[in-house]
Amino acid sequence: MTQSVCHAVVQAPQGSIRIEGTAAFVQTELARYAQPEFDIISIALQPVGQRNPAIDFARLTEIPGSNIAHKTVNAALLIGYSDSLQGIRQTPLWRIRDIVKQMHCHDTNNFSAVLRRETTLFSHSGEPTLALNVEGMQRATQLAQQLQLT
Repeated sequence: MTQSVCHAVVQAPQGSIRIEGTAAFVQTELARYAQPEFDIISIALQPVGQRNPAIDFARLTEIPGSNIAHKTVNAALLIGYSDSLQGIRQTPLWRIRDIVKQMHCHDTNNFSAVLRRETTLFSHSGEPTLALNVEGMQRATQLAQQLQLT
């Protein structure tokens, strides 16, 4: 019996931890490390060796959300999720900004503040990038499935 192997690497205070198993197992184990002293370095919830195409944002007519801030967060979740499917951990802010501009939901004055506020969903490294936290990955996965993008 062959099982699809997914993995994640977590940076701990005194070393790193690699988690391998089914996607459900990896997500469950990652939830244990959703604390400030741990940093998720990489995550591949798709089976290793299976290329998963990025989300085609051209298929979206609009980003879901009740206001511009909510739409910005949802766009960042989807872009971060799309990047993670390709093994990219850090998503550049300029990519998120480009998408929200294309989707007509860019708030020039509050863009960065909106994303910085969402500490339960995103990790910010001080660089002009963000990464999905465990909760962010779960919410992004649900959103992508709801929009039938995966």
